[in-house]
Amino acid sequence: MSDAVFTDIGLHLSFIEELNPLIRSVYEWHVAGYYFLKLILPLLLMAFYPYIRKRAWVKPCLSLTVIIYGVVNVYHFVWLSYGLTYLATS
Repeated sequence: MSDAVFTDIGLHLSFIEELNPLIRSVYEWHVAGYYFLKLILPLLLMAFYPYIRKRAWVKPCLSLTVIIYGVVNVYHFVWLSYGLTYLATS
């Protein structure tokens, strides 16, 4: 959810643009739909995980996903810090 919140803040303050066309269209349609989608996808993964966990590709894919979201959250934190600093000094 931190990715969703950081992205929402960045979009609301015009610090960033959403690059994913699907997520962008959902966000432009309705912010609640955006949060619903960002919440439901991980919940679906958790629901299906017991059935797919023994497949060889699951652990590497989940590890890569966690690493990518970690990097994305650091990136969000950096631009949010710079953006808020810029707003505070303007």
